[in-house]
This record gives sequence, C-alpha cells and structure tokens, in this order.
Amino acid sequence: MATDAFKVEEDRARHIATLRLSRGASGNKLLASEMPELGRTIRALGSDKAFKLVLVRGEGAHFCQGRAPDPAGTAPTTALGIRGKITDPILGVYADIRETPVPVIAIVQGEAKGFGCAFVAGCDLAIAADNANFSFPELDHNLPPTLAMSAMLHKVTPKRLLHLIYTRRSIGAAEALSLGLLSEVAPLAELDAAVEKTVAHFTDRNRAAIAGVKEYMNAALYADPAVASRLAANILASVLSSPKEE
Repeated sequence: MATDAFKVEEDRARHIATLRLSRGASGNKLLASEMPELGRTIRALGSDKAFKLVLVRGEGAHFCQGRAPDPAGTAPTTALGIRGKITDPILGVYADIRETPVPVIAIVQGEAKGFGCAFVAGCDLAIAADNANFSFPELDHNLPPTLAMSAMLHKVTPKRLLHLIYTRRSIGAAEALSLGLLSEVAPLAELDAAVEKTVAHFTDRNRAAIAGVKEYMNAALYADPAVASRLAANILASVLSSPKEE
C-alpha cells in the first residue's frame, strides 16, 4: 500500500535504517489502515542483515499525536469489523516492533499521545528531547485505552500506568524517564548529538550480538528463572559459535 505517512532512509555504510513519520503538519497522525504497512516496514528493515538498528523519527514539532479518525462513514460498527480494521492493525505494530530482530529506537520531540505514546513504549529504546510530553487522552472520549496499555506492560509499574490512564494528564520527559518509558533525555538542541552518541554503541558491534540481546530480553521477561537461565546460555553459545559478520 502506497502511503505518505512515512518515508524510509537507509544508511548502509553505517548499518542504520530510519523510518521517518512524514506528516509533521498534522502531528504525524496515522490511520488504522496505514498501520500494517508501518509495522511491516519496520520489521522488514530490521530483518535486513545490512542494518544493526532501526530509528523512528517524526517530522515537525511533534513525534506522533496518535491515531487519525477514520473518514466519515467508514468506521466499522461490528465487533469483528472493529477487530479487523482497528484493533488488530494497532496491535500488529507493537508485535512487529517486538519481532524486529534488531533494536528499534524512537527519537521523540514534542507530543507523543495515545498510539504515539504507546509506540514509544513498545520500542526497545527511546531517546527524547526535554520538550517531549506523553499522554493517553482516550478516556476523554470514554474509550478505555487497552491497546496502548498492552504496549506499556512491563515498561511502567501498574499504579503509575493506571494513574496516567485515569487522569489523562500529560507528563514531561523527565517524569517519563523516571517511569521507564524512556531510556534517555537530552536538551532539544542536543537531541541529534545524543542520538549519534547512542548509535555509535551499535554500529561497531556484531549484528548477531545486538540481536541476541534483544531476543533474550523479549523472551526472558515472560520466563521463569530456570528457563531464563537456559535461554541466556543458549543465546550466548549461539552467538559465540557463529561466524563473525563482516
């Protein structure tokens, strides 16, 4: 599906792929129908062995102000229709980020609301400018944001997550960092420099080792201690016994 919602930039010399949300004038909002292509593109970039990480950025003042409403008269009304056209596409993006072999890093400025905030939570790392803010306004419309909450599980403690959901208040980057929603905060003027500093820790490392860290983290969170231990040993053994990549 052709879309102007995002564009892809490839830097094969540095092993970096960037997906850039490209509707800055409208807050980089996305239709539910565009989300499957978003998720597939992120996963495809991360599956390309030329890349060691995938960056996601947003053009304009804001990272992503959430989901755009469906055009008038097109919104599904049945449970199966809602699942097929709205909920499954959104959940599919979170799944594609998890299944992308290498880390997906969100670079955030301005607002990340609703789906935008959950997207940030779903990424492996998130580096935000100090002007970034995060919110879940869905209950303003009496919509329980359960899809977004699913992406926040294991990222934010339950009481803090519920506080965000129920109060609908916007939190700044410093508070989001303290909650575990972000991995780093930098002044807006220094955001690109902070990103480059982090990226440098990936570009000179073996892709298999980078992917092994993500694979372990994703699986070990849901495993009992014995299984987590054996998985740790197996992934390490696999990486150590594999030929070094060029």
